[in-house]
Amino acid sequence: MAIEYRDLDEDFVRFHDDPVDDSVRSVVASVVAADDSERDRFRRSLGPESIETLRVYAKRRVLQARRRSSVNPVEEAMDAFALVPAADVPWDTWVKAGLFIARSLGRDIDAIGERFGVVSAVQSAERFDVAFEAMGRIEALAQCFIAEVTTTYGTGFVETIVHRDTQSTGPFFSAPRQADDIVTYEPTTNLAQLAASLADAFDATKSLHTGAISQDQLAGMSFSQQVSGAFLDTTGCLSFYADASEEDRSFKVFVAELPEGTDIASLASGAESDDQAVCFDDRRLILLLSPPNFEEDDESVFDFGDYLSVARQTLQASTPVGWHSR
Repeated sequence: MAIEYRDLDEDFVRFHDDPVDDSVRSVVASVVAADDSERDRFRRSLGPESIETLRVYAKRRVLQARRRSSVNPVEEAMDAFALVPAADVPWDTWVKAGLFIARSLGRDIDAIGERFGVVSAVQSAERFDVAFEAMGRIEALAQCFIAEVTTTYGTGFVETIVHRDTQSTGPFFSAPRQADDIVTYEPTTNLAQLAASLADAFDATKSLHTGAISQDQLAGMSFSQQVSGAFLDTTGCLSFYADASEEDRSFKVFVAELPEGTDIASLASGAESDDQAVCFDDRRLILLLSPPNFEEDDESVFDFGDYLSVARQTLQASTPVGWHSR
């Protein structure tokens, strides 16, 4: 309970090693080495914060296995997942990704499955079997809903957004389940590097603290009447939060690549408002979006001036061709 990660430790694009990993690993190894009753007692003592710490640790170990080309971090990740309640384990993403990485390194994943069954509770072991059986159909990391990226930070992961349909049921009928809506992340440019560079540039101002980078979507309503549908069509979209602690203000940053042939200038013109700022080039767009202000006596407009300048400079520095901004 005394161990917790910072928000940036959940950034799998700007990934960095952290001593907290060793602290969690020590706890996990100690619990795994104990008998069944001690492991069960440990599980019962877990609260939401402790479960999240184990989840973050396990995800970090999966990425470290990829970066280091080592199976050991995968086995440590599976030990951590085995201690987490089944409902809180990312079976279809990080568990499968860990097994895929281990298999790609020549590890017999049957042995990993056997160990998981020994360490975990029965419900988790049963759910693990489902994920393990699916590995026979997985031939690429992307099938685990994990996109691999490369930046100046090294290899990173972007977890793909999947909107899963839930089957409707009733006393007289059951609506058929629709296919999952998988949000595409297939940019033709290094969008992860642009997002990382922009986040670093904001941090360098010393007036902002940026959070973890993750996949996102651009809401159609952010672009006035220029877009039909709930979300803007992109080939890739990442986002992160930027907090200005001294002013107690924050805003969200979207970094997106648009499909070829998109009239970005028209889109950008539709995004002009008091609580938004945008800059763009031929394919990419950066949108700064402040949260709504519900204070009745506060009619101030969020001033993006300096922050928009940083975004423009970062975008310009990342490409040798002409760029535009609004």
